[in-house]
Amino acid sequence: MAINNPLNGIRTYDPNTANKPVDASPTSSAGGTATEQTQNFLKLLIAQIKNQDPMAPMDASTMTAQMSQLNMVSSMANMNTSMNAMLSQMQSVNFMNQAALIGHSPAVAGNGIAFDGENQVMLGASAANPLKSVVATIKDASGNTVNSVDLGSVNTGMTNFIWNGQNADGSTAPAGMYYLSLSGTNSADASENPTAYVASVVASVTKGTNGDAILNLLDGRTINASEVQQWIS
Repeated sequence: MAINNPLNGIRTYDPNTANKPVDASPTSSAGGTATEQTQNFLKLLIAQIKNQDPMAPMDASTMTAQMSQLNMVSSMANMNTSMNAMLSQMQSVNFMNQAALIGHSPAVAGNGIAFDGENQVMLGASAANPLKSVVATIKDASGNTVNSVDLGSVNTGMTNFIWNGQNADGSTAPAGMYYLSLSGTNSADASENPTAYVASVVASVTKGTNGDAILNLLDGRTINASEVQQWIS
């Protein structure tokens, strides 16, 4: 009658191969997967019980502690799986919420204005300190001044204003790229340049590699949703 060895399938120490390098596998982790670790533990536990000394059986408290450790490892593996599933679900919900922003206009740091020749453009000046005599200058792609707006005094934070697409003489500028620059002075009469912001309509939303939302603006810019400083509409 064949006798099954309870130690079958358990790795043993081999001095001839112990010091040889083992090929690394990108899909395997140290100690194997949680399932493999559980199976190995059960094999060791069964072998230990079958081969224990009848005169000195295994301490029940030790066995209980080992079973508790096994249960903890299994619970942590299940928790990790659940957390990954929850994260994926939250990213999907966030993406759907961001998709509702299509048609709205975020203000994003930048000085490029893609003017379509018809619609006015919402702009912004973000000042680190209260400023006086802030002037917004709009130039064309050749560097020629198209128009300038005196914003007067501005407080710390964002100040919005509109360029209606007109030249200094009141005529409508042709469609094309224009550039905004801002200059002002602080309470010590030192020059400061607020950060320029340009708003544009969200044309579409793309899901990023990390599950974050990428906003594709009508003026050609592609930004991360976290870059939005202000929503205009």
